[in-house]
Amino acid sequence: MDELLEALLMSPGALAVLGGVLLVLVIVVGFVLRSMWKRARTFAGTHQHRLDRARTEIAALRLPEGPRRRAVELRRRLAESVAATDRQLGSAPSALVGATVAEQHRELRRLAADLDAHLRTLQDEPAADRVEAALPEARVWTEQLCEIAAELRAAVREATRATTGEDVRALGTNAADGAAALRAGIDFLQSQVRHQR
Repeated sequence: MDELLEALLMSPGALAVLGGVLLVLVIVVGFVLRSMWKRARTFAGTHQHRLDRARTEIAALRLPEGPRRRAVELRRRLAESVAATDRQLGSAPSALVGATVAEQHRELRRLAADLDAHLRTLQDEPAADRVEAALPEARVWTEQLCEIAAELRAAVREATRATTGEDVRALGTNAADGAAALRAGIDFLQSQVRHQR
């Protein structure tokens, strides 16, 4: 029996079949792994706001009551507002709506990332007095950015009811004006923070 198996394995035809089977097996395993990786990335992307929220919740629990914890709470409010806007835009039924607000949505996410980085710096700042001094202005900009996000969500809702492209573009312009004003404010806030450090 061993001699027969050895003879089969040594024949070129048997080796070719074995190689073919192994190649097919590698391709199938690679396809399955790739498919699983794509699903995992899609799941993570879809639920990113939940992951971010969980991280900020944990950060808030680790910190004692005080200005650093309030910075974490501002981060959480900002993340929730941006996530709600992401979901609203993601569920928009019309390609026209998506195209119209896509620029404002990108700007919102950029500004939110800048402000979140500033708030994270405050969260990690050991000097409580510096955090306390920077918080009022950071709170103002967080509230304004959340208002812009709410306006963008309202624009998406309105745009789904708009009858013409002109209606949709007019709604997008309002959000763009608000984002431009907020960008100037964030830039000012960042320059103030750099001077304080």
